[in-house]
Amino acid sequence: MSSFFYDGQLRRYVTQFMRVFIGFKWQAGDGTEKTVPVMYGDMTRQVAAIIRENSENKLPSVPRIACYMTKLDMDRTRLSDPSFVSKVNIRERRYTEDVNGVRDYQGIQGGNYTVERLLPTPYTLNMKADIWTSNTDQKLQLMEQILVLFNPSLELQTTDNFVDWTSITVLNLENLSLSSRTIPQGVDSEIDICSMEFSIPIWISPPAKVKKLGVVRSIIANVFTETGDIVGLEDLIFNKEVGDIIISNHTVGRYRVLLFKANNGQPYDYELTLVDFAEVISQTEIDQKSIKSGEPIAWNMILDSEGGYLDGVSQVRFTQPSGLEMIGTIAVNPVDPTIIVVTFDQDTIPANTLIASTINGISARGTIDAIIDPYKYNPIEVYGTQSAIPLGIRFLMLDDINPSTNVGSTVDGPPPFTYDGPDAWKNLNGSDPVIPANSIVEWTGTEWVVIWDPATGLTPTYFQNLRTEIKYRWDGLQWLKAFEGEYAPGYWAFNLNP
Repeated sequence: MSSFFYDGQLRRYVTQFMRVFIGFKWQAGDGTEKTVPVMYGDMTRQVAAIIRENSENKLPSVPRIACYMTKLDMDRTRLSDPSFVSKVNIRERRYTEDVNGVRDYQGIQGGNYTVERLLPTPYTLNMKADIWTSNTDQKLQLMEQILVLFNPSLELQTTDNFVDWTSITVLNLENLSLSSRTIPQGVDSEIDICSMEFSIPIWISPPAKVKKLGVVRSIIANVFTETGDIVGLEDLIFNKEVGDIIISNHTVGRYRVLLFKANNGQPYDYELTLVDFAEVISQTEIDQKSIKSGEPIAWNMILDSEGGYLDGVSQVRFTQPSGLEMIGTIAVNPVDPTIIVVTFDQDTIPANTLIASTINGISARGTIDAIIDPYKYNPIEVYGTQSAIPLGIRFLMLDDINPSTNVGSTVDGPPPFTYDGPDAWKNLNGSDPVIPANSIVEWTGTEWVVIWDPATGLTPTYFQNLRTEIKYRWDGLQWLKAFEGEYAPGYWAFNLNP
């Protein structure tokens, strides 16, 4: 490995110093403005000969500004511990770059690095800027534009590197020699040079060591509970024994997955997608899918690394909080390889909670027709009249209607009045039904009847929404999707050769 390194640090300081003098102009007697060029090098005999194109009949054009180094000294007042090492952890945003070099930054994490920076060595760099002019007016015009910048110094930035701790320095004006001419002059009219001397405290840095950062992406076994107690050994083991069969919950690559109902008309088909470590899952309304961010990940590479799979034969298993295990066969979607279609064994899916209808002739069922907000949904407007509302239609109500403390009550004070509930949910005789939030109601043709009340209902209770085919369960406090959603590592696993 070569020990040679060169980062052009001194060159950057000189270049940045020269940039300070770029763009200054002078005005001629006729009012025209011209930009003064800036070059590197003092007015030596060799430089002057090159500018004159090796001809005695040409003189260097003026005005112009020449910049060059005059001295470089170690600054012992800024010396420190040479063994000091600073470590910086860098996390980049992931981006894609097109053929033109334009980067499109995304909202997820990209590369991770650790940069170890050795302490740099301090120096004082002395620079000189010579202003060449042909007359005093030119000199005064340029000096007035330049000197106003130094009060008493000017800040310089040599790089835009985030981890370069030496990128900021200052430029100090130390001395100014107004003219190179002597008084009285000789017969020759030589170019007048105004010399300005500057000092720059700089750092010369050794190479930094860049390491790819290793971070904890997932916890295989957390030995502490939420309260800080140590978890029992039996709860730390992913493999569990059921009878004479040992079920292994080995999760491929420690990935998380999202399981959602497939929109293909098949009652037991669901879609399974991978969730990358850096992705974020956004929760949406109760009747909608969660949304994930990040690039989609194809299943083929994951399954190939596990030895391949048999379409429609290999299985995937999902462990529920209740301990129930759902099993389904898998097939990679040929159109979109980021999706696995899971066809569940209907015997492993939680059964709906059957509740008999209040209407004669309609059998018991464990379904609802829709999940609604009763203050945004009006069944009379939807169906035209109360008599047109379908018999036996069931709704899961997200809010209270006619709380029991209000129905039939009167309010004291002039004028007295009787409580009157919303017209959209009145019974056929004009009475107001009492409907608690999270309950399930059914239309009998004459009134709304609560057929399942969260205060007295069984837990867990399973109902399926006929409109979206999503199944929900009541956990005692709220309605949740029965088994759809995100599965962490250890709660799902493949059985590729059942």
